[in-house]
Amino acid sequence: MSDLSREYNTIWPLVMEAGLEQAFDDRGLALVECPACGGAKTLRLSLQNGRAGCQSCGVEAPLESYFQELIERNGPVTITDSGDIEYSVPAALPSRPEVPVPDNMPAYLPDPVSQNLKPPLQPSVMEPVQIQHAGASRRTGETIIISALSLVFLIAGLAAAILSGFANYQAFAGMVNDPVQGRVWGWAGVVASICSFGGFTFFWWHASAGRWSESIRTIIFALAGALTSIVGTALFMHGQDNARAAQVELVLSERAILEQQIADWSEQIRGIPAETRSVEGLETYLAEVERVGRTADKPYRDAQNELGMARRRASLEAQIAETRAHLLDMTRSGQVVSPSRSYAPPGWLFALMLEIFSSQATSIACVSLLLLYGVGANFSREVRPVPGS
Repeated sequence: MSDLSREYNTIWPLVMEAGLEQAFDDRGLALVECPACGGAKTLRLSLQNGRAGCQSCGVEAPLESYFQELIERNGPVTITDSGDIEYSVPAALPSRPEVPVPDNMPAYLPDPVSQNLKPPLQPSVMEPVQIQHAGASRRTGETIIISALSLVFLIAGLAAAILSGFANYQAFAGMVNDPVQGRVWGWAGVVASICSFGGFTFFWWHASAGRWSESIRTIIFALAGALTSIVGTALFMHGQDNARAAQVELVLSERAILEQQIADWSEQIRGIPAETRSVEGLETYLAEVERVGRTADKPYRDAQNELGMARRRASLEAQIAETRAHLLDMTRSGQVVSPSRSYAPPGWLFALMLEIFSSQATSIACVSLLLLYGVGANFSREVRPVPGS
């Protein structure tokens, strides 16, 4: 056994007793679960500098103290594929025997003299894990920023989910003629929208706790709700496009009829003599003739005939003006457009984007808030039994 290996006869037996010898790579580094914050693969163990430090919460302690506290508190451990620690606590912890250092000790351990390492701690002396708060201010700023963005994502996702639910209700309710059945199918579309944006959050919740069978069932459930919601929204958009095209066709046919009426009325106006006086002038003339009592004269009778043609001309001109104003309002409101002039995206594309907004934005926001405020940390710290124990 080399002198270098004997210098580490305190650390390496602890590594072997804890069952972590397979966790270290060729550089003498290992990433495991942090016992302080529960972060997976955030605690960095270094055999070179003899320190254990978490990259997430800032906890730091000597490597000997970490192994001694880990063994005395939890017993031997097992590293899972995800980097989490599984504890196997015996009924009575035996005294720690002297573990010989193997001859094939990794050669990456540094020279303790050149590294000015302190003498190893005795097994009876254990330094408590000290949490450093150097990054407290940085984490406070991150908490504020991520919380604000999560709330924005949550509001946007819920708004998209409400739009998707409305579209699903209208689409599924319009598939049947009976009003009661229509409401039932409409609310079924709303349920599909809820299952869509909530299922992805449940998928993360099960997956983060290692419940893979439940997470697979949840992702299938969420995808089914998402596809149903996409189909419902696409059907709603397709129905709106058809209704818009029918409205445009109706308006175009109505405009042709109105233009034909204007042409007919204009032709009738041209049949009235141009020298026909106005209605106001004729009414004034007839009133004066009646005042002087000369109603039996021929000019009075001619003026009455002329007054009828003047009133007919005034009525036709009023109808033409009203119809032209109606056509102008139709043009200004955008009702008179060609069905081919459509700038809207395809209905299925809009449905897909709306579904992504509603499902993913809410899921991202909920997961971020759970992780940010420590709720999600309990999932990774969940104790899982060792197979066969």
